Amino acid sequence: MGRLFSIILILISFLSSCNNQHEEDINLKHLNYIAESINKDLEMIRNEMSNLASSLQYKIPFDKEIREFSEKKYHYRPGEILFCTYSISQSAVYYPANRTITDELKKTIVNSESLDTLFSNSIAKIPLLSQVYFLDTNSFLRIYPYIDVVNYLKNSVDLRNLIAYQTSYKNPFIQDKAYWANQPFADPYGRGWIISCTEPVYYRDQFMGILSGDITLRSMKNKYFSSGTQFLLLIDREGQIICCTKEAAKMANVPPLREFNYYKPVTENVYIFNTPSLTEHKNKSFSNAIKSLLAGKKKESFYLDSKNYTIYKSQIPETDWLLLKIIN
Repeated sequence: MGRLFSIILILISFLSSCNNQHEEDINLKHLNYIAESINKDLEMIRNEMSNLASSLQYKIPFDKEIREFSEKKYHYRPGEILFCTYSISQSAVYYPANRTITDELKKTIVNSESLDTLFSNSIAKIPLLSQVYFLDTNSFLRIYPYIDVVNYLKNSVDLRNLIAYQTSYKNPFIQDKAYWANQPFADPYGRGWIISCTEPVYYRDQFMGILSGDITLRSMKNKYFSSGTQFLLLIDREGQIICCTKEAAKMANVPPLREFNYYKPVTENVYIFNTPSLTEHKNKSFSNAIKSLLAGKKKESFYLDSKNYTIYKSQIPETDWLLLKIIN
């Protein structure tokens, strides 16, 4: 009788273990699926930027002679910025005030008009892509969709000093090599918090500027982190939260994502991180679990408010982010 009882206990334990393993497999598969979907979106954007950069390099004759530089289309007066009106251009353009527009720059401005169609096609092809722009070494900007540069950029912004340009400028040129500015920052063009995929543009073997494709955190949150029941967190290698679901924000006791307020032009890099890393969370069990995951573990447990939780981890190679799922 005792032996039979022992066999039953072993069987129950085995079945329970199988059930837990099945539950773990389901959670990990679900997390990996989301991570792979995010990574595919990012990879698609990177490939699109590389294709666009190739088109700029080989198909856009930037130094072609132009018949005229239309002052009806391009408004530029002493002490004011260069801009064009929405009714006559698909893209917006910008050039800082109090600078000379040389004949060479006029060629770049006019000949780059053919980028409008390429940019609009890219946006139509990839819904997560919020905007695409070309920024040259003179700080001339052509950006799609159209934005009100008079309102957001005013007179004094040198866009070459900001992170998107610097990300490509400071990295070596490698054919078809794009770079991620994967730390969310305030978009100087009015779209809130963004991340950027940038690629250097060369024309006749000379560095001409950069191409950038931007994703708003708002669109990423709406697509992947809108669940009202799941505990999902997207973090970087320092344990900083990039995006998360509302329930995960409550659990981690971090403020919800707020849009950037444009009370003045963005003239320097403004980053989203204004809270401590999760590795410094006041709950030691939770912070130690995060540290363990950052160190390489794929799964960890922690206690919060006398409840036991499990965290699963998956990686997003494109931007070197980590996606976490918390299960009670």
